Amino acid sequence: MKKNLLDTKTASWGELIKNGRTFMVPRFQRDYSWEEEQWDDLWYDLVNLEEEDFHYMGYLVLQNSPTNEYLVIDGQQRLTTLSIIALAVIQHIAELIKKGKDHKNNEERKKLLMDSFLGYKDPTSLVAKSKLTLNRNNNDFYQSYLLRFRKPTSKSKLKPSEKLLIGAVEYFYEKIKLKFGQDISGEKLADFLDKKAADQFVFTFITVDNDLNAYKVFETLNSRGVRLSPTDLLKNYLFMVAAQKGETDIDQAERQWQSINNILGGIELTTYLRHFWNSRNMIARKQNLFKVVKNSIIDADQAFALLDELENNAQLYAAFSQPEDELWKQAEQSEYIRQLKLFGVTQCYPLLLAAYKKFDPNEYARLLRCCCVIAFRYNVIGGLNPNKLEDEYNKTAQDVHAGKLKNTREIFHNLKSVYVSDEEFESSFAAKSIATKGKGAKLVRYILFSLENQISSKKYDFSDSSVTIEHILPENPSQNWESNFTIEEQIQLVFRLGNYALLEESKNKMCQNDLYPTKKEIYKTSSYKITAQDSVCDEWSPERILERQKKLAKYAKTVWKFE
Repeated sequence: MKKNLLDTKTASWGELIKNGRTFMVPRFQRDYSWEEEQWDDLWYDLVNLEEEDFHYMGYLVLQNSPTNEYLVIDGQQRLTTLSIIALAVIQHIAELIKKGKDHKNNEERKKLLMDSFLGYKDPTSLVAKSKLTLNRNNNDFYQSYLLRFRKPTSKSKLKPSEKLLIGAVEYFYEKIKLKFGQDISGEKLADFLDKKAADQFVFTFITVDNDLNAYKVFETLNSRGVRLSPTDLLKNYLFMVAAQKGETDIDQAERQWQSINNILGGIELTTYLRHFWNSRNMIARKQNLFKVVKNSIIDADQAFALLDELENNAQLYAAFSQPEDELWKQAEQSEYIRQLKLFGVTQCYPLLLAAYKKFDPNEYARLLRCCCVIAFRYNVIGGLNPNKLEDEYNKTAQDVHAGKLKNTREIFHNLKSVYVSDEEFESSFAAKSIATKGKGAKLVRYILFSLENQISSKKYDFSDSSVTIEHILPENPSQNWESNFTIEEQIQLVFRLGNYALLEESKNKMCQNDLYPTKKEIYKTSSYKITAQDSVCDEWSPERILERQKKLAKYAKTVWKFE
């Protein structure tokens, strides 16, 4: 008789957490990651429990152990946040005790709630035992600070996940304070936690006997329409396949997965896996990545081969978003990485992964420049379909990985279909508007400095903070500007590239929102030709902005050009 992997039970949070059960997050599980958006959702559910008999909290996947301890395979974010709500409630009761309010009863309430939701003394060993043990990165902080109601001396030195943990405590503490206001009492707080939250938050929980069954559960849940993240699906599928060799191999898979995550830092592992996969296989989109990997990785050896490759290439992939990384031994390489990061373009990453170990540093720098030029023409100025670009990079990456393309010249020939022609690029550049807000300001600086370097044969750095972007037609023009620009023309033209100039910070302050005749006298004194020569005329008008932008577009096709 086959064992039913999904022998499910339903229980309230109180039924799960009480009765001597303890829960342990496996040491290699991801760190606490819930933020205010998720806290908001949970708080909304909690305060609205009065309007419903219960609130369904979804699935928990737990693994049995010989004792009454359960490994949390899925559900650690929810269980951790619920324990934090308990902490916040108990913290309020502790403050009532300090104030001498209903001292004896509140002391008893505090002890009972602590024992029920956070920890208790084992009757045999008399050792304090926590109801919840977090992973190896978070547990020390959880036990030493949160459970002991201590505040860290400096939040700036905390790990990101520790900041989220303490942030969650502070968030729920304030929410509880606002909810009860002046009417706060130990009795109401205890009822809120022990009757409402504990009794009315309901889970479906699944208990399994071993790691292999735990990972199989994810597959079944996914087929039943339960929403799981691609990262969790892929991780647990790979672990399930790795488990075919035995328990020690699961440990090895978990160690490698954690190592990859540590190297990547904040980079989404699924995105990295997709780009890595596309550097040597037919393209997989985000929506079908899990299916593609599942169909290709069918035994433990293949699973570990993939994990090995991912671990070996993770440092390179992380460096794509870090221009100062030690991998970029040439200043040119670092500069092109900085440009790609500025553009926010990642479609070329599979090609860059495929070529890194095959090209010498000089050839790799040429390839990076090729990718920058294509990205600027195609993505930044052209705003063209990124899927087509991804397709072309995928095919080219496969050819590089297979040894069919051996240098940048051959690669560029392969990518000609996504290299926007001079005529089309010049036309698009002449019509481009980029607002100087957020990342747009950096992009405009980059464009102006690149044009300036071409015009004046200089090598200015666009990150130079002593230079500002001057809006010749101001962002907030006075009424006097309406003699040359209608209100509609001001809105349409203020963020056109032809309306921008580079100007020393001190001179920009002199300009303020003055009219053009006053401004142009200041422009003449600038050390930047794009300003001193190119921005000076008899008057500033809509026609002049468009004419100047066409002129800049002719320069642009020589700056962002790859032969």
